[in-house]
Amino acid sequence: MLISIITPTYNRGRYPFLKDLCQSIAIAKRYDHLNIEHLIVNDGSNDNTEQIILDMQKTFLYTKYLKNKENKGVTFSKNQALREAKGDFIIDMDDDDIVPFYAIGLRLRLLQKSEKMWLCGNALKINEEGVLQFTDNLLGYSIENKWECFRAFYEGKIFAYSGTRIYCREALERIQGWNEDIPSLCEDFDLWLRLTASSGSPAFSPIPLIYWREKACSLGINALQSGAYLSALASIKQCYRSLYEESLNSIAVTGNTHIRRFR
Repeated sequence: MLISIITPTYNRGRYPFLKDLCQSIAIAKRYDHLNIEHLIVNDGSNDNTEQIILDMQKTFLYTKYLKNKENKGVTFSKNQALREAKGDFIIDMDDDDIVPFYAIGLRLRLLQKSEKMWLCGNALKINEEGVLQFTDNLLGYSIENKWECFRAFYEGKIFAYSGTRIYCREALERIQGWNEDIPSLCEDFDLWLRLTASSGSPAFSPIPLIYWREKACSLGINALQSGAYLSALASIKQCYRSLYEESLNSIAVTGNTHIRRFR
């Protein structure tokens, strides 16, 4: 049983983050004796990111290197990796995440036990000083009903933390992967809504499945400060407004018009 991990990266040459991620994946792989491939997509970096990945391939032999000739964005890169992936299960991780040693095997077992099509879980933050914050981000919870879960995602009451998710390949292919027609800032939010509408609510792990890094400056933080994130979020909500209104009455909506990428 093969697990495909997808990681887009861009200009990480001067940081140790990508190496840290790969080392943590290697530890988790050994801990649970997992069959893993790690697809790293270099999204048109103009620094030494490529050489770092090529060097890591010599240590982590299950690493596959993909490269965009120019910067195409997170959604394009994830879909490119999804097309190349061979696994029955897909995990997407950011290039500055760290995986707890138990977290890949645990999420796979929980997903299989649940008989659901995808899973998410809690996460913990690493602050700018490199200290793990043990009380942060233990905020998630499980919602069994498909349309209650859709409403909770739409209203921002629950959050499927990046790096904690694992998907049955079929679930991602059913919705054509990540939506390349929206800003990368909100690609996850769009994915949660389409996945839930298509494949039902996710299974949930209260045990943290990823450690994510707090940064003073990043694409996401800049977008929040400029208002770009909230603007993109509002646009996505408008596109799914009719489905949200139907979900308020717990009407089971079917059909690809509600779950494919909007344009």
